[in-house]
Amino acid sequence: MKRTIRRYLAVLPMVAAGLGAARGQAMGNPGGEVGMLLVLDAPASQGQVKLRVELENRGKRTVLVPRAVASMERLLGNVFTVTDAVTGEAVTYVGPMVKRGPLTAADYLALKPGQRHRHVIDIGPAYDFKPGRHDYRVSYAGHYVADARALAGTGAPGMPLEAPPVTFSVAR
Repeated sequence: MKRTIRRYLAVLPMVAAGLGAARGQAMGNPGGEVGMLLVLDAPASQGQVKLRVELENRGKRTVLVPRAVASMERLLGNVFTVTDAVTGEAVTYVGPMVKRGPLTAADYLALKPGQRHRHVIDIGPAYDFKPGRHDYRVSYAGHYVADARALAGTGAPGMPLEAPPVTFSVAR
C-alpha cells in the first residue's frame, strides 16, 4: 500500500505538468529569474491565433525583456517557433521581416522585481497554416537582459528566456 502511494506521489507532478500543457499553457524557466508562460487566449478561429504571453520577474533586480514578445501589436519577425504537432515540420513564417540594427533599450520592456506582465498577440496572420484542421505547437526561445550594460556592448550576457511548446488547433 505504501509503495503504491509513493508511486502515485512520484507520478503526480508529471501528470499535473501534462494537464497544464493540455490546457494550452506551459511555464518556462522554472528555476530562472524570469518565468514565461504561453497560453492560447481563445480557441483559434477565422485565421486568428491569439497567444497570451505572460512574463514574471521572480528575481531581486529589474530585468529587460524583448518587446517583440512582451508588447508588440503584431509580429515583425519570426519570433516564435511554430511546428506541425504531428510531423514536427516547421510552419513557414509569412509575416513582415523588419531589418534593423543592434537592439537598444527601446527594444526592451523593464520588469521590476515581482512584477508580472501579460500581453496578447495574434500570430495567425504571420504563419502559413495549412488549409483544413491541423494541430500545431508554438514555443519561444530567446533572451532577457539582466544587466543593461549588455545593450552597450560591454559583454554582459543575455539570460535564456524560454517557453515550452503549447499545442493548439487551427481550422482554415
